[in-house]
Amino acid sequence: MSLAVLIWASWLVLTSAGRTTSLSVLDLAAFRAVIPTVVLGPLLWRHRRIVARMGAARCLLLSAYGAPFTLLVGHGLGFAPVAHAGAMVPGLMPVFAVALACLFLGLRLSKGDAVALMLIISGAVTILLRGSDQLAVLDVRFGHLLFLLGALCWACFTVTIRAFEIPAFLATAIVGAVSTIWLLPFWIVSDLSNIATAQWSDIAFQAVFQGIISGMISVYAFGRALRLIGGQASGLSALTPGVAAVLAVPVLGQVPQVSDALALGVVVTGLFIWNIGPKLS
Repeated sequence: MSLAVLIWASWLVLTSAGRTTSLSVLDLAAFRAVIPTVVLGPLLWRHRRIVARMGAARCLLLSAYGAPFTLLVGHGLGFAPVAHAGAMVPGLMPVFAVALACLFLGLRLSKGDAVALMLIISGAVTILLRGSDQLAVLDVRFGHLLFLLGALCWACFTVTIRAFEIPAFLATAIVGAVSTIWLLPFWIVSDLSNIATAQWSDIAFQAVFQGIISGMISVYAFGRALRLIGGQASGLSALTPGVAAVLAVPVLGQVPQVSDALALGVVVTGLFIWNIGPKLS
């Protein structure tokens, strides 16, 4: 889970940095989907009967953490800084996961859980409402909306893999394969890809990071952590916002404002409280 947290924080920063190159968000999403599919294709074929028994609905819910997540958060990083993404994406993912688990799995919350979730929500809402320039606020809030949808996609993956006890390696393969099925044709025929004009160094770096490190290692590590320690894995995402905000300072030059830092602290506090005790089990 520590490995997953480190990759998530780096992903937020390096995906934001990737937007400063010639590569488009669609290129980054394609790397994160196509490369794991190519590598894990034989494994997926070997377990095709298990996948067939899972059904299309579960596979689609898992794949929400693939291309949809990357496109939403990647575009959001063009409107709002990494510190906001760190607070809202890994911060609100447990909130959405709890809501889905309460709705579909009958999960009941303790008082401590409710306090933790209220802290997370209050910190996220503070960031949502902050802003000074009206035009900038509209742009930033659009980024926030994309972050919210990205957190929901991540929560769908989290609840599905826990509820149906899907092996981590199989979930990783499904995320890439289903995303590739609908993303690859669009990536090839649309004019939204800039890979033809990008530098080879940028292509190679983002392909390795998005495709292998983020698309495979982090998805497997998180899925495996969910199987080993249950919903506590979601709580350990408390480290992600802080690590991402720190990394964004030297890499992107994004220094959080005081109000953002305080709100981020509230979110992290809520996430640590949420980490006490098993969740979604």
